[in-house]
Amino acid sequence: MDPEATQEIEELKRRNQQLGLDVERLLTQDQLTGLMVRSAFIGHVDRWLGTLKGKGVQSALIEIGIKGMPRLNALMGRDVGDYVISALASRLNQLVDGDRICCRLDHWSFAVFVPRVADALEALTIAKRTILALGEPVEWVDRKIPVEVAAGVALAGTTERDAQTLLIQAGMALRSTAEKGGPGYSFFNPALEKAAKRKQDVQTALQEALDHQYFELHFQPYFQVTTGELQGFEALIRLRHPQLGSVSPGEFIPVAEETGLITRIGAWALVEACRTAANWPPHLLVSVNFSPEQFMSGNLLTDVHNALEVTSFPPTRLEVEITESTMLGDTDVVLSQLTALREMGCAIVMDDFGTGYSSLSYLWKFPFSKLKIDRSFIQAMDSRPQVKGMLKSIIDLAKNLGLKVTAEGIETQKQAELLKFQRCDYIQGYLCGRPVPASELAAIIMTKFAETLRNVPEPVEEPQAKAASASDLRFEF
Repeated sequence: MDPEATQEIEELKRRNQQLGLDVERLLTQDQLTGLMVRSAFIGHVDRWLGTLKGKGVQSALIEIGIKGMPRLNALMGRDVGDYVISALASRLNQLVDGDRICCRLDHWSFAVFVPRVADALEALTIAKRTILALGEPVEWVDRKIPVEVAAGVALAGTTERDAQTLLIQAGMALRSTAEKGGPGYSFFNPALEKAAKRKQDVQTALQEALDHQYFELHFQPYFQVTTGELQGFEALIRLRHPQLGSVSPGEFIPVAEETGLITRIGAWALVEACRTAANWPPHLLVSVNFSPEQFMSGNLLTDVHNALEVTSFPPTRLEVEITESTMLGDTDVVLSQLTALREMGCAIVMDDFGTGYSSLSYLWKFPFSKLKIDRSFIQAMDSRPQVKGMLKSIIDLAKNLGLKVTAEGIETQKQAELLKFQRCDYIQGYLCGRPVPASELAAIIMTKFAETLRNVPEPVEEPQAKAASASDLRFEF
């Protein structure tokens, strides 16, 4: 063969070989960090588990999540975010030794597989050492970028598991860590799997509830504390599903917020609350709770306009209740919407006052009309004397700012008397009435509520503690 032709053939073979290596690298190696990609990692882990099968050896898979990366990318740019991920991958590579392998699972998470661990304690030690090392700030030009890391750990060896199952279980443990807030680590346990299954069932139930109208509103009354007159009702959403039965708002609302369904649910609840309240005497108000996600959706003002228009309900009878968490997001976005609602005539209410860390600063920044003292203060009032002083300070502060005050969770006549003495404006709780469906409201509204508190003697000094009995509860429905 012609030497020149032979040389060309050899060059072609070399190029094809190099092309094959490049293709394999693309399929197995992450281009940003150089770490193994998810699919290649799963293959390696499965081969390890097959090798160790039946030998009584425990293995650990650790999933590592980097928090706050979307926000970092938004604030400083994708290039900076990529630099941080690359720096963390380099640290992870330095930590991995011996038979251990690591990979980049997705944009903001890594995984480490440790083929042999003596016990759960060793796996825990490795996870702790890993998040401490990755959690050190990353230097960028002339500044240090803080990094927050969490980990979830799954163990293999006591039962047969494959790589995909271990990843799912480590991911569940990681999400459990994230829900607790802050850095840390969690082990997978069967309860997490059960909770994940329940969460999925609730998510499905929410979609079905929207499609088939399984939601309903209950309404809890609140009263003017000095006269006993009915002031209005708070609308509280309920879910009764054909298969799951009654699902508490404390369970389904966080799922609705996480999945984005809360915007549709909130819009439905607003229309239904206004439709119901439109049939009440015109002096009665209705309070509706709004989720932080509704303010971020961009649809809130449209939803409120639509609800008021289709029900012919006056905005001056609508109270918009928000919690402090609403104001922890984009302050300007929230403030502009609250201001627009206030200009429409709606009242703005801060709910659960006293449970957050920054409530005082929000009272003068946002257009509130009223604040609601959280029930935890009322529950602690009898057992902790200092709470009475705190309640008085909160009420005095509100008065100085021109705000009305509602106390939630009133269960005894003694509590009602004390709040009347402290010049609270309104009270709400089981003493006044439990939440009831709309079908039961007519009987409550027709009752002469003005007589219910007139029998309470006007306190001339702070009421003394006494045992409450059924005869003390003067609210009759």
